[in-house]
Amino acid sequence: MARAVLGGVVVLLLCGCEGLRGKLKLFEGNFFYSRGRINEAIGAYLDAAKEGAPEAYTHFAVGAAYLLLEEPGAALERFKLAEQTLAHLPENRPLLYRIRYNSAIARFERGEFREAARDFRGALEVDSSAREAKRNLELCLISLYMKNQATEIKTDSTLPAATGPKKGRTDILFDYVRQKETDKWKSWEWTGEAEDPAGHDY
Repeated sequence: MARAVLGGVVVLLLCGCEGLRGKLKLFEGNFFYSRGRINEAIGAYLDAAKEGAPEAYTHFAVGAAYLLLEEPGAALERFKLAEQTLAHLPENRPLLYRIRYNSAIARFERGEFREAARDFRGALEVDSSAREAKRNLELCLISLYMKNQATEIKTDSTLPAATGPKKGRTDILFDYVRQKETDKWKSWEWTGEAEDPAGHDY
């Protein structure tokens, strides 16, 4: 599962001098964020909001920072506020895409696969060409399927108890990727001679 990306916040300085101090604070936050100083980044983003930077950007930036701190619940609250306040700005599809994409990542980390799939679909409604969102949507659906299968097995008293080590989400995803790679190699095998004993006519 791809991680959250902050990108898109830095373009603000190109939008004139209004709220310049707030925009400079956003840049300061991005500087701290890029160096892994996440708590300082959050402080700068909150200061940016006080200095007049657009709320949609500051909420999104704080949400991305919370996501990096592995606090998906706090991140989701900020992403929700970002999308609500984005409605008051001129249309900004790149930021809307990032809000929905990162919301999906936060939900996936909480094990909310159905909701994560919904948010990845929402991101694809904004940018249907985004490969990362398509790939992650597929992983969400697989995770949801595996979760449902595990629930069915657990509630079926006629089945024997599972033995061996439990598989977590990461193991399931690695199994899926491994299977995809196997299928890919099989599709490359030349089966022409097996199908036609006479071989190919050159």
